[in-house]
Amino acid sequence: MMKSFFVSAVLATSVVCVAPAQAETLSHSALKKLFPGNYAVKIFGSFDLKVVMQPSGLISGVARGRTDKGRWSIEGNKLCIAWNTWTKGKKNCSTLKRDGEVLRGIGFTMKA
Repeated sequence: MMKSFFVSAVLATSVVCVAPAQAETLSHSALKKLFPGNYAVKIFGSFDLKVVMQPSGLISGVARGRTDKGRWSIEGNKLCIAWNTWTKGKKNCSTLKRDGEVLRGIGFTMKA
């Protein structure tokens, strides 16, 4: 049960939009200035994930004592992430909007 909730929460980043309407979508060049980096990610406002995005395009994450690795990229004006285990290698992409220090994507928020 816990595993299916965990996988559902990670996959949900491609389904539910929580970005505020008044914020502007970050451009490709704005995204390139933000990544790589270390981020605290909150999925659905309650599920916490620590993420390290390396310059090589590798990503690692820790959530509820579970770890995974994968790849990240910027495609157009979207941040794309494919987790090896959590998304079974499926790439999910999302635009990001800045809300103060928080970046809002589809189903998740990120803060450095």
